[in-house]
Amino acid sequence: MRNLALPFIFFALATLFGCSSTFHTYTQTLELAFNQGDGASLTKAELASRESDVLYAKVGTLPNAVLVLAYLEHGQYKWVSADEALLVLEKGRLVKTTGFENNLLYISNKELDPLKQPMTKIQVGQSWQAKTDWSGKAETGHLLRYEIIETEISSIELLDYSFQTKLVTELVTFPNGQTAINQFWFDLKSGWLLKSRQNIAPFWPEVELIHVSSAGRLLGVIKKGSLR
Repeated sequence: MRNLALPFIFFALATLFGCSSTFHTYTQTLELAFNQGDGASLTKAELASRESDVLYAKVGTLPNAVLVLAYLEHGQYKWVSADEALLVLEKGRLVKTTGFENNLLYISNKELDPLKQPMTKIQVGQSWQAKTDWSGKAETGHLLRYEIIETEISSIELLDYSFQTKLVTELVTFPNGQTAINQFWFDLKSGWLLKSRQNIAPFWPEVELIHVSSAGRLLGVIKKGSLR
């Protein structure tokens, strides 16, 4: 089934980029990602040699996976995994998924998300509400409430380096009254998001995302291009 998916993804990217060297580098990168397998990670040298950015993703208890940045449009970063899944991020927030049993199709009011602000302006007490639509069994209009309940200085280890970060902790309340904690780690110097743990529904496992290419740029491991 994976072999059938690859031509489809390559065709979609060819349509997006046209017959260009950009498309060639993307197909090469995707081939590497699709052969990488779950539980994968990259050395600094491998990270530096990549033509496209990568993201580490861990969904629930599944092994760590390396996702490739397929394309960027309308402020959304679309990351493709080796097992044919797609995660769409907007300012670091997970706003859409494909390839899972029950997929997040839509989230409203994204313009009110405090993560849209510069990192220095994110403060305790900021809140917003959104409705989500899902692919499974007419699950639409789920009202979620978000509130930032804590910010603190915290260090995280990435690529053998200790980054000083602003850790933003967010309380999310689901329609059934159940609550969960989201966390976002922003590099103190650049304001770039380096890591997050997000809960998007009571029936979905927690998602951990590590922006390893962003960390690589901050360390000078990656010198070409920029996501910012």
